Amino acid sequence: MSNKLYFLLAITGIFILYFLSCLQQPQKINLQELHKYNGRKVIVCGIIKNKIGNLLEISDGKARAKIYYDGNKELEYGDEIKIVGKIGEYGNDFVIYAEEVDTIKKWDNDSISVAYLAENYQEFVNTNVNVTGYIYSAYTNYFYLTDEYIEYKIKVYTNESKQFEKGERVYVKALFFYNPKSFNFCLKLCQDFHKVGKYD
Repeated sequence: MSNKLYFLLAITGIFILYFLSCLQQPQKINLQELHKYNGRKVIVCGIIKNKIGNLLEISDGKARAKIYYDGNKELEYGDEIKIVGKIGEYGNDFVIYAEEVDTIKKWDNDSISVAYLAENYQEFVNTNVNVTGYIYSAYTNYFYLTDEYIEYKIKVYTNESKQFEKGERVYVKALFFYNPKSFNFCLKLCQDFHKVGKYD
């Protein structure tokens, strides 16, 4: 009878340990819920919108949050990331002090069309994008990219001297930029990993 009692105690102990480990697992939350979890370890996901030193700003489409992370050199605007960290205060804001950051998807993995960019511009402002379209007209330091029906056009600034022919299909990996003074959107090739190439 004592063997059965030891067996039951062992099984009960395993269940208690499992239950406690589940309680200690960080909870996945939306960014607008940060204030509810101050001081707790959480999991959040979002797209990088800004980088200043060790501080990242991410968005999940509904809210933004600041992430403090030492190892953000490999991360780029437009990357979708998952963060595990503890929520704390940073000035008047809440910030997540990241312990782990994993890249879910790099910004240039998926290609979008000029039309999709134009119709969903809020998602992409100030992030890196990979856009495909057609050359509408080309000049020395810039060209215009358009969709196949020539409904949308966007100016692309580039330092490349490569000449493109009108109607040629290309991809543009660049920063999608909004200038509030002129109310203009444009694509800027301003990093080494930004480029323009023929779309095959």
